[in-house]
Amino acid sequence: MTTRILGIVVALACSVSGTAGATTNLKRFDPVALQGVAEATAKNLLLPGALVLLRTPQGDFAFGYGTTELDGTIPPRADTHFRVGSNTKTMTAVVILQLAQEGKIDLDDPVSKYIPGVPNGDDIAISQLLKMRSGLYNYTDAPELSVSLDHNPTKAWTPEELLAIAFNRPPLFPPGTKFDYCNTNYALLGLIAEKLDGAPLAKVFQNRLFGPLGIKHTLLPANTSNAIPEPYSHGYLYGSSSYALVDAPYPPRPSGCGQGGNT
Repeated sequence: MTTRILGIVVALACSVSGTAGATTNLKRFDPVALQGVAEATAKNLLLPGALVLLRTPQGDFAFGYGTTELDGTIPPRADTHFRVGSNTKTMTAVVILQLAQEGKIDLDDPVSKYIPGVPNGDDIAISQLLKMRSGLYNYTDAPELSVSLDHNPTKAWTPEELLAIAFNRPPLFPPGTKFDYCNTNYALLGLIAEKLDGAPLAKVFQNRLFGPLGIKHTLLPANTSNAIPEPYSHGYLYGSSSYALVDAPYPPRPSGCGQGGNT
């Protein structure tokens, strides 16, 4: 998922007042101090660049720092594309709820009604996928996925390939009994949305979300593509992808590795 809203790091506060002069309990911010905090945070996290946008009833603040890639010269701007990652889960959930409002799906339906071959599929409700309570194995926890990403980071994975990894493992618990953050749930919901709307998820998002809301520079790439439109910010990972995928602790002195150029 890519968007052209902000840059590498984003801080955004939306105004909740009806007018700029409306009474608010928000404290006034110090632009100079905020800029110092943003720059210090970016440096501490070894980010090549950052862009911060803050909108409040007291006014707007925008600050760019660094560049869009290591040793680069292009600063991050408001038209810099970046991947929004798991924000697409919120978008997928909205589509599923729209479909439920339209009577095309019932949130109590079992996932097996729409997708065959899901472990415990007869007992997992659509609502349990939405709430991360399915008990399915999270494919991003699989060691072979980390190994593949480390050796072939440009591979474009299809939902079917990722689900096959999850379905090769037994469920972690009976549906509905626990909470477990699981990407498998939303890969399934995306396929269900495609099946019910009869279109690729990219088109579903465009027709149901981006178009009606007037969002012009946000898109979901095809699941066969790893491309991102220019200009875009470059992401970096210090060490194996497993640290990011399964929240494994970093080894001692990760910042030293980053400063040494190991990415």
